[in-house]
Amino acid sequence: MLGNWIVGMVIPLLIGAWILRRNYRLVLIYFPLGVAVSTCINSVGFNYFWNILPHTRNEAYAALPMDLGIYPITGCIMMYMILVKHTRPWPSIFVTALLLTLIEWTAKLMGHVEYFNGWNIFWTYWSYFLPFVLAYGYSKLIKIMIRDDIVKRIER
Repeated sequence: MLGNWIVGMVIPLLIGAWILRRNYRLVLIYFPLGVAVSTCINSVGFNYFWNILPHTRNEAYAALPMDLGIYPITGCIMMYMILVKHTRPWPSIFVTALLLTLIEWTAKLMGHVEYFNGWNIFWTYWSYFLPFVLAYGYSKLIKIMIRDDIVKRIER
């Protein structure tokens, strides 16, 4: 379990804090969205499609470090690349989802992730891709609903 906390939360938060150190507004806007979406997907997934080590009475507990670390931070970094560094959104979403899929595939090869009920790496990719599309759509909604001067401060 300590490994889940270090690899899933501490290291991603340190990397994210270093990359996003001048863009804390991005973290304040997108981090809670990442935590909420990650928790919802994992809650469904642990009941029907996958398990991770260590096995606990509440399987979602083992994923808590990832729900609070790597998943929302990766989304924040992706939004940073799109909004601040002006990378193209769709390739950024594709690459970010692919990166997380490769990390999970590595964990599966090491025996830390178990799939069942027909779940596979293809569905894993889509479970990352669609939330990143949601985050990008959320950014478009924010631009429409919030005053321009606030949005411009976020994109600096």
